[in-house]
Amino acid sequence: MHYWNQDNFEGLRAIGEKYISMEGFGFFGKYCLQKEQGLNKQAIVSIRAFVADVRSSSQKVQRNMAEELCSLSFGNRAVHQLLAYPLKIFLKEVLTNWTKEEPQNPIPYKWLGYVSRDISFFERAHELDPKDEICIGQIAQAHFNDIDYQTHHLSESLFLGSLKDAQLSLQSAESLITKLSTNKIKSKMQSEFKYYHQLLSCWQKYSRLSSAKSFPEWCAAKGMSFDFWSIVHYDQ
Repeated sequence: MHYWNQDNFEGLRAIGEKYISMEGFGFFGKYCLQKEQGLNKQAIVSIRAFVADVRSSSQKVQRNMAEELCSLSFGNRAVHQLLAYPLKIFLKEVLTNWTKEEPQNPIPYKWLGYVSRDISFFERAHELDPKDEICIGQIAQAHFNDIDYQTHHLSESLFLGSLKDAQLSLQSAESLITKLSTNKIKSKMQSEFKYYHQLLSCWQKYSRLSSAKSFPEWCAAKGMSFDFWSIVHYDQ
């Protein structure tokens, strides 16, 4: 029934069933269940009612709920419809005001980084709490994303940007990964580091040559396998 989106819908149902009976989260739970059932109009009414309800609560309640929902969403990222647009806007508002009133508190910066997808907030939270593994992981991933962008045209033997900058990003990611203590996350990021380290090393060697082969062909001849992007060009 749910085909490719199965994890999202199953997650909405499980979360909705849990939260609908929790104090203060009834409308949120109802939103999740309605969204899972495809009742989109009813779901948006419920999430707006939830936001209005929370907005009328005390500042402490708003902040506790913001932290709860951000943590919930972060831990269930396959449930991509969990934070509806009206809720996300409200969370940003609560978290932004929180950072202004408590500028030395890492918690609102961390979750503001998550809901706004702004790595600078994660970096600020990391400055305030260097041991927070969510921040460490997200900043390291941002470095990998930067490398991924610079290398996504290597299928055409084209490197975007500077190899030196990419290598610095890789070094920064490696430094952060060493601080992780959660084995599963650390192992995953170490694998990602190894992949990009090999990719950049191969490109550095290839770029010094005058090879008639494309970079993917040269890598294949060396027994190296990488996940090259498929580039589609559109005529104007």
